[in-house]
Amino acid sequence: MRKGHKILLIIFLIVVIIAIGCISINSGLFSMKPVRAIDVMHSFDYLGENGPIASLIAIETDRYQEIRSKELLEEKRRELEIQRLEEEKERMKEEMQALEKDPNAKFAYLTFDDGPSPKATPAILDILAEYDIKATFFVVGSRVMEYPELVKRIYEEGHAIGNHTFTHNYRFIYKNTKNFMYDVNRADRALKAVLGDEFETRLFRFPGGSFGKNKIPMIKAIEKAGYTVYDWNALNGDAEGLNLKNSYLINRLKATTRGKKNAIILMHDLDSKVGTVQTLRKNIDYLISQGYNFRLLEEKND
Repeated sequence: MRKGHKILLIIFLIVVIIAIGCISINSGLFSMKPVRAIDVMHSFDYLGENGPIASLIAIETDRYQEIRSKELLEEKRRELEIQRLEEEKERMKEEMQALEKDPNAKFAYLTFDDGPSPKATPAILDILAEYDIKATFFVVGSRVMEYPELVKRIYEEGHAIGNHTFTHNYRFIYKNTKNFMYDVNRADRALKAVLGDEFETRLFRFPGGSFGKNKIPMIKAIEKAGYTVYDWNALNGDAEGLNLKNSYLINRLKATTRGKKNAIILMHDLDSKVGTVQTLRKNIDYLISQGYNFRLLEEKND
């Protein structure tokens, strides 16, 4: 039974119960007093167009219609937003395809792992919006559930979202392939819970990267599930120590992107990575000066 039908049924039952109660009390059905015609007529007044029961029905009906109207408007808004995002992605894809024909074109893929976080992620999104640059965020499922509004913002602003497991707990996820896929699927469910069942990502990044022989069975399992695995070939070094100087983060990005036609750049949108936010503009400016075009990571088609 649909939600609307249930509400109407409940209203109807309330009306019937009240009506029976009113008629019973006013007409004396449950008393030893004789029933008078005027009492019966007075009871039926409760069921008239201007009676309290009719007013109750009108109020509940209006309330239901208002709720349903809001639901329909929200559904339509989401449909239009999904359509807009798809059109924008298609436009960007066409632009990138045109650039790929240029043998001298260079591409930079900004990627942010381990978020979202309440301070770093909004600051990064603000900077990306200033430059009209799209990035790829590999999010942790537990943090998706903790900061759903940030995940929605990432998605609605046209950035790509990838799965980075639910717990990011190395000891658990890398114990065996069963644990690993359980954590991946749990992260996928978290994203759908926030962004809707229609959302789907097949981008994946291993916490710590896919390096090491012990991860070979897990690579096979994740690829069998239809995911495209991405590591990185450049970085700003924000995971290489604590309280790193901003100059270090800038120089690491310059050194690791040098000479690369396609640079997949690893960074983190954790609040503890203050330097990443502080140096992001300078790093973007440097990449622009080196002739890089910015693009999103995409699923690989077989």
